Amino acid sequence: MRGPQLTFETPERALLALDVAGLGGRALAYLVDLLVIFLFWVTALLVYSIAGDLLHRLQEMSFGAQALAVVLFFFTGWAYDVAWETAWGGQTPGKRLLGLRVVGRDGAPVSFVESLLRNVLRAVEVPLLYAPGVLMVALTARHQRVGDLVAGTLVVKDRAYDLSRYAAPAPLDGRWAAPGRRAAAGLSPADFERLSDFLRRRDEVDPAARKRIALGAAVALASRAGVAGPSPEEAEAFLEACAAASAREGGA
Repeated sequence: MRGPQLTFETPERALLALDVAGLGGRALAYLVDLLVIFLFWVTALLVYSIAGDLLHRLQEMSFGAQALAVVLFFFTGWAYDVAWETAWGGQTPGKRLLGLRVVGRDGAPVSFVESLLRNVLRAVEVPLLYAPGVLMVALTARHQRVGDLVAGTLVVKDRAYDLSRYAAPAPLDGRWAAPGRRAAAGLSPADFERLSDFLRRRDEVDPAARKRIALGAAVALASRAGVAGPSPEEAEAFLEACAAASAREGGA
């Protein structure tokens, strides 16, 4: 059974979907990040101890200084997540290793403010050993912690998309520019994807079937736009004009 997805439309009018990460992947990524933080502190303390007796220095610190040191230790976790997520497109080392990414509602990488908000709200989870966070991820429809719900963010499975097919084609025969624009105005993202797929893969299709499909699509688009349909020989030129106009509209 397929899990929840984040669906969004890109500026190129491509309709994309990203799988939302579940509890298991997020927990493993968090453990990796904890290990990185732990190794950082161990290394820092070892370097610091070279200059003298670390344990003796800690014992000499006042209660307030010791409490401040503990606060700084926990603050490292918040600063670590915010810094990495902002600088690395929504990923920490743990998330990158597990193929996860924090994104906004529109699928864009998380912003500094969103990352800060989602991580500061860990304060309501840490005292209870992250039990509220685990329950929220397990029970909410899109596996969101309290911070995710407030910041409007999600953790998704990272996936690379090839958007080259959504680039505007080269300039076409001017005869079909105006009809193509009118026909393209009614194209939905899903229609555009199907049209782009056909034009990209048409050389793989049997010539007779290719001609039949192109003419059928061209007549349907022309009829919907109220323009004169092309001849069978010019059906693909008409479709190319529609795709070009639609791509330019999406990128405007």
